[in-house]
Amino acid sequence: MEQRLGTSSEDVLAWPVSGGRALTTAQRRDVDLSHRIPGWGSDLDPARRPGVPRDKAPEIGRETLYPPIEQQVPEVPIHKSTEHARLTPVFGTACPPSGLSGRLRDFAYRFSEGRLTHWMMLMLADRVDVVEGLADDLARGYVPDFVRETGIATEWRYNRAGLARKALVAGLAVGLLAVYARGQRESRRS
Repeated sequence: MEQRLGTSSEDVLAWPVSGGRALTTAQRRDVDLSHRIPGWGSDLDPARRPGVPRDKAPEIGRETLYPPIEQQVPEVPIHKSTEHARLTPVFGTACPPSGLSGRLRDFAYRFSEGRLTHWMMLMLADRVDVVEGLADDLARGYVPDFVRETGIATEWRYNRAGLARKALVAGLAVGLLAVYARGQRESRRS
């Protein structure tokens, strides 16, 4: 029967060498391959260990090498996965949650990272955040250059068929939403 290995360059394992024999434990102890195998003996005596010059202090544990970090105190709301008991010692606060997108993120972090709801809510929050950013820009008197900032100009130059396909799909989606909204309004009236 043929042995297969997905990562092999030929995708087939070579047959074992005939006439080979296994070494006993005592024979293995007597074999010194340190001169033939790079990195051999990394668990040997520190005086002979290849990585010792790079080791800070192999005889002491990480608790001495890396003292505990003082817990950073959050000044703004920080989202934390339900899978973790507490916040990491240091975290970023450059973009705290705010507005409707922040509320959506608050809701998303009530769910486990293994749930689709978590990720879909975060994606929705990202889209809402874009709209909020646009509204903020317009409120400050800045009119964004959509064609350049969204990459439409580059897409028009290098991938017109793809841009047309995306525009068609977006148009259909907006049209379907408009038809649905109109139907909802008419059903309320009657």
